[in-house]
Amino acid sequence: MGKHSGKVSVQKLERKHQQVLNTFVRETWESIPLDMEVKLKSCKAWGFDLIRGLRQGQEAVFVAPSEKKRHEGDKYEESGESFEVHQLIRELQPTEHLFIRVTQEERRGVIKAFFEDESKKKTELFTLPAAELLLAYFKKQRFAHLLGAFHSSGLTTEFIQKRGESGRAYEFDNLPNNMRRALREARDVIRKDFRAGRFSLVYFGQNKNGDDRYVVTWQIPTIRLFNQDMAEKVDKLLAALD
Repeated sequence: MGKHSGKVSVQKLERKHQQVLNTFVRETWESIPLDMEVKLKSCKAWGFDLIRGLRQGQEAVFVAPSEKKRHEGDKYEESGESFEVHQLIRELQPTEHLFIRVTQEERRGVIKAFFEDESKKKTELFTLPAAELLLAYFKKQRFAHLLGAFHSSGLTTEFIQKRGESGRAYEFDNLPNNMRRALREARDVIRKDFRAGRFSLVYFGQNKNGDDRYVVTWQIPTIRLFNQDMAEKVDKLLAALD
């Protein structure tokens, strides 16, 4: 029994060694920004309307969940504060900006959103767990592959997409065109769009039905994913592997 167990352990170690040597990585780590400007369409994609009105009787800009369907003239109370809707903002003025910040609080990533007016004054719009908002955002935008591969979120967010059973990993020269293309496109997205991140791929060939078997992981600065265009690129790259 002991001899057989030792033999299995050696086989597992050899397979692991072979997989590690043939896991291909594309990686760049420039500094991750503390703050990032986003477009109004990204705020809407997360599920929020940006509103001008009164908050506790004072002129203010604030957000409300889109599902609440707030309208001009609405008055309501939430979390002990009073609100009055004057205008749903459909376009920002050239002197107005939206910013987000992702920080680490109480063992998890947290996103904060801010509105900046023409005088450069910043108003906090919300603070939420980053993972909670990402999951709701991916679901709302039907980013099915981001949703399915979501693994964890802090200052960076990790996605893991697996297909089929593992086996003997292919060397780079034997990778099919779609896997080489995935490595190439991931490299370009990390360098040009995210400017920080890590993509890895290990390929095990096809099963008897002709379906690819592989494991792909992405590690991306969480703040970048709140840009709708960037999130869409990652979702499309994961979808292309199916």
